[in-house]
Amino acid sequence: MPTIRVNDYSYEYAWWGQGEALAPVLLLHEAAGHAKGWGEFPQRLADATDRRVYAFSRLGWGESEPRPDPLGPGYLEHEALDVLPAMRGALGLERVVLLGHQEGASIALLHAGAAAQPVEAVIAMAPILFVDDGLRLEIRRMYQRGLPDSLLAAASDPERTFTDWATLWTGAKLATWQMDDFLRGVTCPALGLRGDQDAFTSAAHLERLATLVKQLEVVQLSGCRHLPFIDKPAAVVTAVSAFLRPLP
Repeated sequence: MPTIRVNDYSYEYAWWGQGEALAPVLLLHEAAGHAKGWGEFPQRLADATDRRVYAFSRLGWGESEPRPDPLGPGYLEHEALDVLPAMRGALGLERVVLLGHQEGASIALLHAGAAAQPVEAVIAMAPILFVDDGLRLEIRRMYQRGLPDSLLAAASDPERTFTDWATLWTGAKLATWQMDDFLRGVTCPALGLRGDQDAFTSAAHLERLATLVKQLEVVQLSGCRHLPFIDKPAAVVTAVSAFLRPLP
């Protein structure tokens, strides 16, 4: 994948599709994800929507540079308010639809809620909006299992990155973290998606989203676990395409 320089660091990125008339879609990956981890989903989405689709790997993942410092309790806000505006500028994304998965969805909503840059729409797939016992338990289980080989091979500094993340989310520093104030600032159309068999984020996260974001549609995916774009790609593409159809 090509790389791009943002805030003095090198990030890998990719794009799919040739559509230029409509606002492009920027994909924001999950905690232990990367640009290649989206698989065939970006191309399918680009074909179905006639929009160009972009993705990049955050520091520490994929072929992006390792993180310079350990993760701190404000790292999602940093990604949303500092890194993402700079990335949009580097990619020339003045108009954009943000599609995030898990904490990538959190970053998308934080960015849109801050209202510092215009966002055409947000698609939040299994978003993390607060910390609850189920989330912390699943992170502990994930940490005990360890990263799968596919992610170990695609992380620039896997042990430190994964350990920092798991330790932070299961410790005291994020025990009361939530993003309600940012969610109240989301004024663009939004779509929330979640698999009904998702063990990582409970239905309470989308319920919270529905109470705080006015222009929200919600889609529950039957028989789907935590990775809707892998488990149910056709259903996700159909839902996202329908949601984006009336938008510029």
